[in-house]
Amino acid sequence: MTHPHRRARGRAARVLALAMLCAGAPLALAACVAAPSPEPPATPTPVASMAQPIPTGDGVLTIGALVPLTGPDAAWGAGALAGVELAARDIDEAGGVRHASVIVVHADAGDTSSTRAADAVAAFAGRGVDAIVGPHVPGLVDAADAAAATAGIPVLSAVAPPVAVDDAFAARLRSSDPTLTDTRYAVESYDATVLIALAAQAAGDDGRASVAAFLPAVTGGELACSSYGECLAGLKAPGGIRYSGVTGQLTTDATAPGAGALRMLGLRR
Repeated sequence: MTHPHRRARGRAARVLALAMLCAGAPLALAACVAAPSPEPPATPTPVASMAQPIPTGDGVLTIGALVPLTGPDAAWGAGALAGVELAARDIDEAGGVRHASVIVVHADAGDTSSTRAADAVAAFAGRGVDAIVGPHVPGLVDAADAAAATAGIPVLSAVAPPVAVDDAFAARLRSSDPTLTDTRYAVESYDATVLIALAAQAAGDDGRASVAAFLPAVTGGELACSSYGECLAGLKAPGGIRYSGVTGQLTTDATAPGAGALRMLGLRR
């Protein structure tokens, strides 16, 4: 029978031998001491750049339609609003913006007062509007531009005579407003809405700064496309996309405002 003190001394000797082995053999340390579990790599934090602003959207693109709904221009204002609503419906049917439906809110630009236009833009800002279509009224463009720049909201407004609408497109507009009689600026409003949605989709964010930054990217690429769904499929094309609009006459070059031209407002840095 082994004496208890001898067993204790034997255990102590083995512990001492193991300690000496680990101290004398650094390369064998892993066999002596359990290695700690590796920490998972940290998730990189996005850094803002000129190409990709910090995302500020809430996941839903909200577009404000600033068009005349009263006064002498109310007839074509209804057509412009129908153009925005039809585009929103087409965008949703093609999958939405980042899989979310577009929301349209509107304000009346029938009063030709520049103060009224500025107040409407400020109201849009308070309602969380991400971009504005309109007002398409020459006397209100400068006021809308200044107010939008202050609020940081991008705006697309027609700066040329309206494009004529064919019967097929007019019938589609009447699916949004059966009482529609005047289709002036309906195409421009439709195209402006699609451009805003494409910019938000390309940016991966519906925030105002992202939409403003990516509007040029969807109007100056190599791949021409004429619908939201077609452009959506081409967003990853190497040379980028160029939305040509329903009529194919769309341009955002305000220095040569031919039919179908849109002016980008509120984008001053």
